[in-house]
Amino acid sequence: MTGSNIGQLNGKLSKDSLQELMRLYADDLFLFVRGIVHNNEVAEELVSDVFVRIWDSRDHFSAIQNVKSYLFITARNISISFIRKNKRPATVNLEEVDDYYFTPLENDEQELFDQNMLDRINQAVESLPAKCKMAFSLAKINGLKYKEIAEIMEISPLTVKNHIAYALEKICSEAGVSRKGNPIRRADLYFFLFFKNN
Repeated sequence: MTGSNIGQLNGKLSKDSLQELMRLYADDLFLFVRGIVHNNEVAEELVSDVFVRIWDSRDHFSAIQNVKSYLFITARNISISFIRKNKRPATVNLEEVDDYYFTPLENDEQELFDQNMLDRINQAVESLPAKCKMAFSLAKINGLKYKEIAEIMEISPLTVKNHIAYALEKICSEAGVSRKGNPIRRADLYFFLFFKNN
C-alpha cells in the first residue's frame, strides 16, 4: 500500500484512512515495538503515539512513498526515544538494543511440525543475536521485504540478507534439517517460516 492509494482527500489523510491504517498495521507495529521495549503496555502506548504522529502530519501524508516502511520507521524512532527518556545512557540507537523479543511461532490447524520441533525452532530463534532476530522477525512476522527491513534497521539490504541467511542456518541446524537431508522437510520449514500466517 502506498500513500497514493490509502484514500486521502486532496492529498491529506482522512479519518477513515487512518482507521484503515490502524486496522492493517497496529498488530504488526505492536509486535515490533514490544520486541524493542519488552513491555506490552508500553508497546500499546507507543503504537498509539505512532498513529497520533501520522495524524498530526496528515497534510504531508501524500508525500510518503512506502506507508508500511514509514510506519515501522516511525515506530522505531518512537521506541528509541522512549528508551532514551527512561534509561541511561541518554544516547541510544537501534544498534545498541541488545535484545529483541520475538513472539514464539505456533502451529495452526495444518500442524506442519510437532510441538517438539516447534520448541526447537523457537529456541533457535531466541538464541539469535538481537539484530538478527529483529531482521528475521520483520521478515517472518511482518512480511517485510529486505529493502524495507534495511530502511527500518538503518543497515544495508545485504546485511539484512546475511542476517536472514544466518537465522535460517541456525534454525535449520537446531531443527535437524540439513541441506543434504530431506529437501521436502527443508521446504516445509521454509514455508512455515516465511509464508504461513503472513
